[in-house]
Amino acid sequence: MLEIRYYIKQILNFPILSVDLATVSLDALWFDALLTKNKGILSPVFDQSLNKITDINVKGTHAILAYVLFDPDSKIPEYDFKKLEKYLFEVVPELCGLVNPYTEWTKDAERAEELIRSLFQSIDLVPANETKVYFEDRYRSIDSRERLRILEQTKKAQERAKEILRQMKQKEEEEAASKYNRE
Repeated sequence: MLEIRYYIKQILNFPILSVDLATVSLDALWFDALLTKNKGILSPVFDQSLNKITDINVKGTHAILAYVLFDPDSKIPEYDFKKLEKYLFEVVPELCGLVNPYTEWTKDAERAEELIRSLFQSIDLVPANETKVYFEDRYRSIDSRERLRILEQTKKAQERAKEILRQMKQKEEEEAASKYNRE
């Protein structure tokens, strides 16, 4: 494998205007992309059809990922196609719900890094010159899903703190009223 910056650059240099997402066949795109990695593929790559996908952001993200994996200079080693399939059908739509339009992956280096790290994390690959620990830590620090989870936890904690303060204030008012009635 190469260093992560190579793959980020690939995403940032994706030729957006070269792909007509309205007519592209994702099944054919992935078949061709994966054929370069595994010469033994003679049938559909995935159990389900990707052509059912109609969301333009998901289709665009698939095109970007296929572009990166298709690159003959990428030096990406063998990986589990089942893990890739799970990533493409489950994780990519979730990521596209948070980062859209899909062109954001190609405009922002941090988003490009998030996309490639999410892919590598899902298929158990670690880029050159990185340890597994560093890779996972860096991925967590830029993961949009992790950010959203932390924001939700923070919001819940703030709501709990407000409720506790409200209860304390109410209790103080009740005690003050009780004191006032006794005097």
